[in-house]
Amino acid sequence: MKYQLILVKLLQFSIVLVMLYPLYYVWETEKIKTACQQIKPGMTYNDIVIELQSRGLTFSRMSGAQAPGEKWLALVESQASFSGYGCEIRGFGNQIAGVRIVKGKQIAP
Repeated sequence: MKYQLILVKLLQFSIVLVMLYPLYYVWETEKIKTACQQIKPGMTYNDIVIELQSRGLTFSRMSGAQAPGEKWLALVESQASFSGYGCEIRGFGNQIAGVRIVKGKQIAP
C-alpha cells in the first residue's frame, strides 16, 4: 500500500513536470533569442556582458581572449534544450564581429 502511494505521487510529479517543461523551454530560448538580436557587430565586449546580465544570462563557453588583435568566440547556451540552442558571438579584440543563433549540431564542441 505504501509503495502504491509513492508510485502515485511519482506519477503525479512526472505529469506536472512534462506539462511545465515546454513552458520553460520556450521562455529560455526566447530570452536567448531576444538577447542575441540586441547584440550587433561593432558593440564592445563590455556592452554585451551588460546586455546579457540584464537578461539573467551568462556565457556558457568562451575561447580566446579579448586582447587587441585576438579572435574570440563566446556561446550563450540554453539549459532547457536537449538538442542544443544558443547564441554564438564572435569577436576581434574588444569588438563584436558577428552574432548568430545556433541550433543542434551547429554548436561547436
